[in-house]
Amino acid sequence: MKARRVLIAALLVWLFASYPGSTQEKDKWIRLTSAHFEMYSAADQKKSAATLEYFERVRDFFLTASPVRPPGDFPVRIVAFKDPDEMRIFSPNPSAAAYFAPGPVRDTIVMKSPSDDNYPIAVHEYMHLVMRHSGLHIPLWLNEGWADVYSTLKPVSDGVAVGDLIARYMPILNSSQWFTVEQLQGVTNQSREYNEASRTGMFYAESWALTHMLFLSPDYKAGFARFVSALSRNSPLTDALRMAFDKTPSQVLLDLQGYLARKKLYGTVFLVPMKKDADAPEAETPSPYDIDLMQADLQFASSHRAAAAQSYSQL
Repeated sequence: MKARRVLIAALLVWLFASYPGSTQEKDKWIRLTSAHFEMYSAADQKKSAATLEYFERVRDFFLTASPVRPPGDFPVRIVAFKDPDEMRIFSPNPSAAAYFAPGPVRDTIVMKSPSDDNYPIAVHEYMHLVMRHSGLHIPLWLNEGWADVYSTLKPVSDGVAVGDLIARYMPILNSSQWFTVEQLQGVTNQSREYNEASRTGMFYAESWALTHMLFLSPDYKAGFARFVSALSRNSPLTDALRMAFDKTPSQVLLDLQGYLARKKLYGTVFLVPMKKDADAPEAETPSPYDIDLMQADLQFASSHRAAAAQSYSQL
């Protein structure tokens, strides 16, 4: 009996030592809540609160002025990691600076330590969330390109400006081999062009440039909604371009190259001022169980299924 009690005690020590909730890291997390978001953050509380308030203002802008609307009462969670290495453990792509993790009960936007510099990529991921709940079914290049166009949004004196140049893409567009429009249309999440570093940069750069021209340029913007609607109905790319713009894919590509060669891109100002303030979020210390559940959800959403199964089992 004594040996059995010793064995049971040893097993209990091992169990609680290996249980994720027992780590000291849990003490570093805070949970912030606002009207439409919940945020788990291991980063600076003041910057985290400012980021949550910014998300509320961005949501209000999308609700008022965007062609696609954010979800109504669907809960949205934001997770901000302080340590990039820890974030990579849960990420579907180790090089991602932020990512969108859809879920059956709630969606999550995951980002690095919150700061003004990270707002554009956070807006990019929020656009993915909006698109997921829009009812539209669009190709990957348009989803990524549209998210990049909206990532440039910024308040101006009479509204919100969208469409600034994304400078990091210009050297890529000037030096890399271009995709045809048909090739862009065929890229999926599993494609080499989306997952290999040698082509991923050009895929994102050209997707942004093409979407920018179709959405904002004077020659194309009037037909953009028809184009998106046609693609969402699974119309072939050639048919969608002809119906919306009376153009062939090769003509569109030539127009795009000329559009960028002019070195003058057309932005737009939505005459809807972005809110200058939002209610301060409430802050609390989440329980170890809540933190472990959040992290297990991230593992599951990122297809780390074995790790997620183990985490859920421990919970």
